Amino acid sequence: MARISIQQALLQVALDGITDNHSVTVYKRDCKAFAAFCRNELNIKTPDRLRENPLEALQQYEKALEAQHYSPATIHRYLAAPAKGLAVGLQQIEKPKRRSSAIVRGRVDDANTQGQRELEAPRNQRLVQFQRAVGIRRAELADLRGRDLMTDESGQLCVCVEKGKGGKRQLQRILPGDVDVVRSTFLGIEKNQLVFSPDEMNNKINLHAIRADHARDAYKYYENLITNGGTQQLRIELVRRWQTAHPNGNGAKFLDIITNRKPYVLRGDNRKKALAAGLPIKYDRLALMAVSTFHLSHWRLDVTATNYMV
Repeated sequence: MARISIQQALLQVALDGITDNHSVTVYKRDCKAFAAFCRNELNIKTPDRLRENPLEALQQYEKALEAQHYSPATIHRYLAAPAKGLAVGLQQIEKPKRRSSAIVRGRVDDANTQGQRELEAPRNQRLVQFQRAVGIRRAELADLRGRDLMTDESGQLCVCVEKGKGGKRQLQRILPGDVDVVRSTFLGIEKNQLVFSPDEMNNKINLHAIRADHARDAYKYYENLITNGGTQQLRIELVRRWQTAHPNGNGAKFLDIITNRKPYVLRGDNRKKALAAGLPIKYDRLALMAVSTFHLSHWRLDVTATNYMV
């Protein structure tokens, strides 16, 4: 009898009761990532070995994710599928609490308990997982149609928002790890059909908080890309986007920003907030601009650093 892999063993349990294609895609991706961590970092290569101490393996995975500065919400998401596959409750894993913004809508003192319940509800996971991959505004989600999945000027998969903030057309780039989730969401949607029905959009989930988590995760992706030799290609793609948006503009100032290797440093209250939360106070300008341009659809480092990183 052929031995099964860790990923296969996890999915046999984790997918129990999961029927929609979108959730299946997410669970497969997250179990695959955890299995790779076990194999490469813990030297655990079989399901039997993993079951000897599943909580310890999950805890080590959590520490690795936290060390990479993933947001608490993303850590929670990455742990959910493998924890279910190992029959370990998420509450047993020590992990940072998700930001209060994930359960508060509007005013800080107005706890959004309904939104929190809806955030966790299975019926909303198609919307929630898509938002974690794309990170757009509520009105933009509600207006998406089947025709809005496309590639940008650099051949990268994007979701097109026809009328974003200020009525401008914007292309939200999809990170490589989120491509399958986004494609599965659009699967079977007709060209002029809404991606999310009015019923799906009828909730109090704080979608802006998820947008902020997405921005932080995108920053981490670009920071790693730069560290691993992707600087020049990223600059080329940013210049292409700037030129597409400003066909008659002078891009000298933009070029100065993305070639400046001096870190962007938080100051004043934002510095204090970051230090109190255990967050970095210095950021790579090129990575910040990639987040601003490809994921938040503006060109200002200060807005991204102070409104989304802290």
